[in-house]
Amino acid sequence: MRNYFVRLNPLSLLKESFEIKPFLLLREAFLSLLPIVLVMNILVLFSGLTSLLEFWGVTDASAINGDDISRLYFFLIPLFVNLSLSSLLAKEKGLDQIGTILIAMVCFFRVSGFLIVNDSAQLISYHGSILTSIPSTWIAVRLLHYFLKFSKIPLTVYQNDINPRLKQTLNLIIPGLLTVAYFEFIGQIINIFLCIDFSGVVAYIDPRFYQLSEILELILYKTISLFTWFIGLHGEHSADGLFRLINDIPNGENYSIRLKTFHDVFMNIGGSGSTFVIPFLILFSKRIKQFKSIARLSLPFSFFNVNEILLFGLPILLNPIFLIPFVVVPFVNMAIALSAVHFGLFHLSLTPVHWMSPPLYSAYAATDGSGLSVLTQFLCLVVDSCIYFPFLLLSSRQYQAPSYLLNLFGEDAHDFIQGEVNHQQERIFIAKQRAKMKNMTSAQQVLKKLRGGQFLLYFQPKFNAQSLELVGLEALLRFQNYKGEILPPTFLPVLYQQGLSKIIDKKVVDLAFLQILRWQSEGLLVPPIALNFDKEFLLDQLAVKEFIDRAKYHNICFYIEITEHTYTVEISALASVVQQLRTAGHRISIDDFGAGYSSLTTLLALKADEIKLDRKLIFAPTKEAQRGQILLSSSIQLCHDLGFSVVAEGVETVRQMNLVQRCGADIIQGYYLGRPMSSTNVSQLFDSVSFHD
Repeated sequence: MRNYFVRLNPLSLLKESFEIKPFLLLREAFLSLLPIVLVMNILVLFSGLTSLLEFWGVTDASAINGDDISRLYFFLIPLFVNLSLSSLLAKEKGLDQIGTILIAMVCFFRVSGFLIVNDSAQLISYHGSILTSIPSTWIAVRLLHYFLKFSKIPLTVYQNDINPRLKQTLNLIIPGLLTVAYFEFIGQIINIFLCIDFSGVVAYIDPRFYQLSEILELILYKTISLFTWFIGLHGEHSADGLFRLINDIPNGENYSIRLKTFHDVFMNIGGSGSTFVIPFLILFSKRIKQFKSIARLSLPFSFFNVNEILLFGLPILLNPIFLIPFVVVPFVNMAIALSAVHFGLFHLSLTPVHWMSPPLYSAYAATDGSGLSVLTQFLCLVVDSCIYFPFLLLSSRQYQAPSYLLNLFGEDAHDFIQGEVNHQQERIFIAKQRAKMKNMTSAQQVLKKLRGGQFLLYFQPKFNAQSLELVGLEALLRFQNYKGEILPPTFLPVLYQQGLSKIIDKKVVDLAFLQILRWQSEGLLVPPIALNFDKEFLLDQLAVKEFIDRAKYHNICFYIEITEHTYTVEISALASVVQQLRTAGHRISIDDFGAGYSSLTTLLALKADEIKLDRKLIFAPTKEAQRGQILLSSSIQLCHDLGFSVVAEGVETVRQMNLVQRCGADIIQGYYLGRPMSSTNVSQLFDSVSFHD
């Protein structure tokens, strides 16, 4: 018998934010960009390596321009996000995906100026932004869905002979026109706004803007770079273009700011945000497991300061968890390196260093071979690790809390749980994703309670209804925390929601065999023990076979309790398993009978030996006491006529015990005669054992 109660604690604002649909959708949209990110990164890396060799004088000019590839990729990123996000939103809203994608794309073009036709009928393109792509896509699909409620074409509303796909597409015509018209209006307002000369406004407000010191220039450059990266623009290109405009530096010049070498060597280690340490932290930490594929993919690129795979894969972009370390780490590195320069540990040479030069070597080359500069950069990496690690840990727990449950069930569970986690489909409807995130949050709360403790079995005695002699035990899973306190099974429903019921049953089996063999070694005569099995365990042929072989080897037979929600599904497969267990000498007990939709014909198909009546069937409300007694007595008599023995569960008072005795129950189980107790306490009852097979 399993009685559970789960109490959920309130979550912090940060954790709650990831249960909101927009964050789940954005994460899906960014994950869908990983293939193109990987392809472009390979091209950029190939180009960068050849240009790096050229920079060192090893080869001639590179045939591929890495900067051009990178610019092209980040030019297209807003469009990619628009396509991916509109597809996901269309699926969520039940809209025609192709029509929705096309309408959302047109709206994005019109409001962002991504593609426009000028007065000379020439096609002109401007650099769009994820910051415009995401809200424009979101608003476009929402408006489309809203207008669809009120503007369906009458021809398609009442016609049943139209292809459903065609009907869905036709119904988008009027909503699509209204949505595009709305964005045309917004686009005109934006065009008026963009006609303002902001550079003149800035110069008029503060002329000192054009007279920044080297350090302030560097700080402003990096701030612009980081925040534009975070919203999905290429940060280096954006900041570089802005400062070339401000400082009137032509594109042919190498650097747009005076401390560019210092920036590349100490503030951009592994890419923007100084993310070089992230793949190493993920790969070498046992506490971070689900990001390892992304870390392996990104690691080779990190050595050459290319980190787009991390930005889109974790993701870092638009992720509140990583905003703080992404912005703080480069400035911490700046403070460390400037302090070293200030105290005369090293100085920067005038020789430029290629931005793709690997960490440590870049510091060595930028300072004419100073070993102290290498140590300074290494110190920066150590500090970066300390800053990034807690945020990686938080993100890891947020997305994959069930992985932390592995150690509680032993190494034999690893393959099963890993397989379950790997086969989880992330690209599902948002409603299912949201429920999954809530379950993960519950798992985190359970994990906090279970950390540092161990599982153990408690046993509730079962007594002969007439003689009150001990006739059996039911094994119940409990948990002992690090303080030695025994926790009730309120954690079990959460573990079941994470697909761990089979692992739980395996753990119960291991503990049961261990305890029985311990009792037998002490010379005790052990009564029959009942184990609760879920359908996931019973329908696993290998698990059942291992259980039967193990019981046969130790010459032990059990009562196998099957709950109603188990035997009301896949009845034919379950009947075969039940037959195997009965042939091996085990008895079958149907638990919670009468709690839902069970039927006696189902019981006959399973060939059960024992029926455990649900407590609600045994103890009717006070106003229905007389009729309830008649129902109870008739039910017990019917079970007897069909060849089942009957167990009355939940007996808590002498009045209830007398009632089930009068109605003819065979076995009584409940708090009145015996609560669940430890193995030591329950073994003291073995002297009164009276076994009846």
